[in-house]
Formats: sequence, structure tokens, C-alpha cells
Amino acid sequence: MNSSPPPRIAEAILAKILPETLREPLLGDLEEEFRDLQQNRSAVNCQLWYWRQALLTSFLYFNQTQKALIMFVISVLFFALLTFFAMSLSGGVGMFFDIPSLILTLPPAVVFAIAVTSAMHLKQAFSMVLSGHVESLRQVKQGVHVFNVLGNSAMWLGGLMTLLGWVAMGSNMTDMQDFGPAFAVSILTFMYALGIKILCYVAAERIVFLGQGLISNNE
Repeated sequence: MNSSPPPRIAEAILAKILPETLREPLLGDLEEEFRDLQQNRSAVNCQLWYWRQALLTSFLYFNQTQKALIMFVISVLFFALLTFFAMSLSGGVGMFFDIPSLILTLPPAVVFAIAVTSAMHLKQAFSMVLSGHVESLRQVKQGVHVFNVLGNSAMWLGGLMTLLGWVAMGSNMTDMQDFGPAFAVSILTFMYALGIKILCYVAAERIVFLGQGLISNNE
């Protein structure tokens, strides 16, 4: 008799999506039925059955429990599409991509955010944004602080690196025909920083909104 446990990944996905009040009873019923099936089915068939049930149930409850996350993802995608559309109208998307400019802003900003708060707080902040779940007002304040530090650090770094680029341009440029391309590349650093700041602002406001729901529930 095969007595293997249900697929852990499928179980974790279902546990993440199910409402808290239904999580334990539904998972328990599925596991009980899964173990009953093992008496007369192969292990592969039982695993496939559990995956099918988990995915179908997850789909049914996803819109109810993750609606806020869906709207957040849609808003971020809309922002990205709008940005790409503006880039295409400006003569092409390729001119707006510069990996060194991004490296000069995002990684140092993440390091500063970890230094000011901690890696655990950074992880918790992103988890709150993606899961839509907060446990305390203290956690809300910490999450907002993380994104404020991350966004502000990116902005200051973007401004500093842009100024350094202008200084380098003024010191080394001898032909004014090179001014346009060099100036455009230097501005990209600040543009990336501004984009990071916008996303951090939206993330922080989402956490604030989740915190307001926590206050309402306590009242």
C-alpha cells in the first residue's frame, strides 16, 4: 500500500490561495481523499489527481482572495506598457536601454535599503505587496520605510551618477557632435532612478492601504 504524502508544491499553492477559514478543512479533505485513492491507484495517478484538484480549486478561489494582487500587477503592467509606448513614439525602444545605467541605480539602492533596515524586512515588504497580507501596524510601518529608503536611494543615486556623467562629458568632450548621444546616456541613469521611485511609491501606498484595512478590522 502506497502512503506517500500529497505533492508539496501543489499543496503549498492551494494553501496560499485558499481563504484562511477554508484552508485547513479543504486541505484536510483533499489529503484524506488522496490517501484513499492510493489504495487502488498508482502513485503517479494519485499525484496527477491531486494536482488537478489543487489547480481547479485554486482557480476558483484565486479571484476572491488575490483580487488586490491582480489589480496591482495590472497597474504595473499598464505602467510598463505606457512607458514602452512613449519610448516607441520617441524614435525607438532600443535607445532607452542601457545596462550600466541600471546597474548604477538599482543594486546600490537595494544594498542601502538592506543596510538601513535588513534583508528580512526587505523580503517582508515585497511579500506584503505580493500577498496582500499584513499582520500588524508595525509591519506596515517597516514595509513603507523599506520602500521609501529604496526609492529615495535610487533617486539620489540617479541624480549623483547623472551629475558625474555631466562632469565627465565636460572634461573629455572635444567635439560637440558627440554631445547628444553622451547627454542621452547620462539622462538614462536618472530616468531609471525615477522609474524605481515610482514603483516604490506605489508599493508603499499599497502597504498603507493594507494597513488601513487592518485598522478597520480591529475597530
